[in-house]
Amino acid sequence: MERQAPRLGAGVALALLAAALLGGRLGEGDLIGDPVIYAAVAKSMLVRGDWATQYLAGQPFFDKPPLVVWLAAVAFKVFGVSTWSARLPSVGLGIAACLVLWRLGAFLFDDRVGLAAGAFLALTPGFVRFGSTLLLDTALVLGALAGLLAAAHAFARGGRGLWWAGVWFGVAFLGKGGLALGAPAVLAVLWVATPAARRPPWRTVAAAALAFLVVVLPWYLHETRLWGWRFVHGSVNDVSNKMGGYPGAAVYLRALVTTLPWLPVAALGAWRSWRGAERGDGLRLLTVWTLVAYGFLFAAAKHSPRYLMLLHPALGLWAALALRPLLAAPRALGLWIAAGAGLAWTVMLTWPLPLHPGGTGAAVVALAPVLGPRDAPLAGFRLRHQGTRARFAFYADREDVRTYDDPDALARLGAGTPIVTARRDAPALAAAGRFEEVRRSRDFVAFRVR
Repeated sequence: MERQAPRLGAGVALALLAAALLGGRLGEGDLIGDPVIYAAVAKSMLVRGDWATQYLAGQPFFDKPPLVVWLAAVAFKVFGVSTWSARLPSVGLGIAACLVLWRLGAFLFDDRVGLAAGAFLALTPGFVRFGSTLLLDTALVLGALAGLLAAAHAFARGGRGLWWAGVWFGVAFLGKGGLALGAPAVLAVLWVATPAARRPPWRTVAAAALAFLVVVLPWYLHETRLWGWRFVHGSVNDVSNKMGGYPGAAVYLRALVTTLPWLPVAALGAWRSWRGAERGDGLRLLTVWTLVAYGFLFAAAKHSPRYLMLLHPALGLWAALALRPLLAAPRALGLWIAAGAGLAWTVMLTWPLPLHPGGTGAAVVALAPVLGPRDAPLAGFRLRHQGTRARFAFYADREDVRTYDDPDALARLGAGTPIVTARRDAPALAAAGRFEEVRRSRDFVAFRVR
């Protein structure tokens, strides 16, 4: 009991720190970019009553797996449709990821390293940026970390319970899709890299693979049976569109440096471990994890910061190892983290400037309206990158509206329907004469159909 008390207190402090940074401004700003799509799909899921097939703009949406959309739909049903309820699932998953990283670091090394690593993850700008809105990436991180924790325990027990790793990797795949395959790839490479005398039997790895399929296949088989080749093509096309290009090693290095501020400290941790000739299962797992996660960035041929999400907790562990000689005892370290959480909450509650991107007040209504009858429209926008330029696309949750750049189609949504557009595209709606401007900001203009 004496050991559990400081552990519980440290966990609460870490959870409060992560909650402040991820969710301290939960209701601020608008949903912008891909979160608009997932909010629209979640709202459509509730209106239609179909929790299997996802719909966007009245059409089946096969691009992404459903886990995060399911969670968003549950949040909408419980708390109502709003910006903050849309963000809530990702925030919860992010907080849980910090706690699981703490336990993973404690198991691989010690409690001090685990606590420091969890705090580093909570303080990573890229993790906070993508974990504080409705995106799929925190589901990937949580599932991968829980799977790696299960794998570490199983390796220490001769492979017993390794199937739990497959379960959690399946959860990660249902959250993010193809990029989540980096997690089971870590397990496969770790099995090969482990000395034969300490390697779990191959049948335990097979059990983990079977558990992964048991979690993943039911939804995919259901959708394939329902939609056939159309579903398969849509799912594969989303992955293939993200492959290729290979912009060069300098791009990947720049992505690391600009999104991971702990990289120099993490490099120091790796150097100290190598110089001290440290060995052990923890360092083996961490090394394999880092190499495989960065390898997936090369394989995807992308430099988006979101493709680094699996690296964030790994670098948090490396950074904690660098500071291990300076870290206080777990109880004292928990108090330091609690003080940091208090400071973070103070800043979140009193900082006068916005921390989330904002469109217009009407944008929230347009993107996540109050649930209504089946034909109640949802008009939203998504940032679509075209080189260095960006344009916005409309989505309407109506079977009879399938385009975003036709004012006639938007006008058919009915009087009073809110429409939000990028400021550069607003003149086209203003010139049509059928749209009344409601409000504008630096980036967006809100209209409503006359």
